[in-house]
Amino acid sequence: MYNRLPMARRYLTDPLPTPGSSRLPDDVAHHVGSVLRLRPGDGIVLFDGRGNQCAAELTAVRRAQVDVQIGPTVTVPPPPRRLHLAFAPPRWQRAEWLFEHGTELGVMVFHPLWTERTRPQGERADRWRKLTVAAAGQCDRAWLPEVTELRSLAEFLVDPTLPAIRFVGVGGAARPDPRGAPECVLLVGPEGGLTPAELAAAQSAGFVPCGLGPHVLRTETAALVGAALLLV
Repeated sequence: MYNRLPMARRYLTDPLPTPGSSRLPDDVAHHVGSVLRLRPGDGIVLFDGRGNQCAAELTAVRRAQVDVQIGPTVTVPPPPRRLHLAFAPPRWQRAEWLFEHGTELGVMVFHPLWTERTRPQGERADRWRKLTVAAAGQCDRAWLPEVTELRSLAEFLVDPTLPAIRFVGVGGAARPDPRGAPECVLLVGPEGGLTPAELAAAQSAGFVPCGLGPHVLRTETAALVGAALLLV
């Protein structure tokens, strides 16, 4: 049993069902039965976003109901480094691209901000969270990232929950060196960069300037390049 479990067919289900016969939630059943058109004998993975997951073999597929046989729960260890990524979200699709690909890279906490050179885009945290759930399923990730509410850079800089190892992207600086730290945060400015006053405030809050390459990068590119440098 469970010998046909495809990669990237992972669905958030919290809490996880207990081993044995069960029925999938309606939204998962719709995607599995109507979109993917899976059949009895096919397998998926259910996860709760906190490292717990279980295999599920489809036993019956109807229009709006999918019955499954649930395997034992397995716990996946958390990633070795908990990376916080803070940035002023670029415009609509580019912001969504950042959340999707940041999830694939392994970012654990997204901190969307507004700065002097950007404006709030409205309450989009729920939309961004849905994107991270879908991206986690696509990349077979057991731990869901957290998406904080959109807030100002000033509020972010005084957040007492931020890790002690802190970096801010600055052109011409040395590459970030987390020195084996289990948790760190990277702050990336908007198009045009942080203002001198904002950069000074970040440095006063313990953010060390770091370089992200020789070229001028878009916000989403800089954020992902920095995330990759800190997670390798």
